Amino acid sequence: MEQKLIVDELIKVIPFEGISDATLLKVCTNLNLANSFCKFQNGIYSALEYIAEDLNSSMETELWNSNLEDMKVRERIKLAVQIRLSNYAKLQNYREFLKNVLSFSILPQNTYFSSKLLYRTVSAIWYGIHDQSTDFNYYTKRAILAGVYLSTILFFINDYSEDFADTLSFLDKRINNVMAFQKFKTRLNRMVRNFL
Repeated sequence: MEQKLIVDELIKVIPFEGISDATLLKVCTNLNLANSFCKFQNGIYSALEYIAEDLNSSMETELWNSNLEDMKVRERIKLAVQIRLSNYAKLQNYREFLKNVLSFSILPQNTYFSSKLLYRTVSAIWYGIHDQSTDFNYYTKRAILAGVYLSTILFFINDYSEDFADTLSFLDKRINNVMAFQKFKTRLNRMVRNFL
């Protein structure tokens, strides 16, 4: 309960204070919960992990409550990303929050950590839309979706269109590009097999 209270306040403060252990400690102190800083075993990393898992869980719940059976895979992916964007948009100063997260993520010492969080997010999307892949596809799907997701987030941060219409249009194009490439790859594999 205390952790939830702290990260909710942390999300509000990050746009102004940046992402650091000092910011987390300041939030804990301001809430008279300085001792609770220790509950985040790896400091700000644990707090960011908590935020990401909370967003993933919320997205998965919405997906599981959606009628996905009659939807194509591309439509399911679009819905999942759309839900994630909507959840981001509910956060106070979400644009600055996301800019801070992205700036933090590209620092050399944070790339492994941020890659791990990104992997968990795209995995949550695939699980949320009922994908059961276990073979090599399991990894390729996640790698491809990671590119689509990240580029969409970057576009989303600077999108001021109503209901993020421009971002959703951008997302459609990115998904269509991926699907076209997948079809080309399938045809190419078929041609190679026939030739051999």
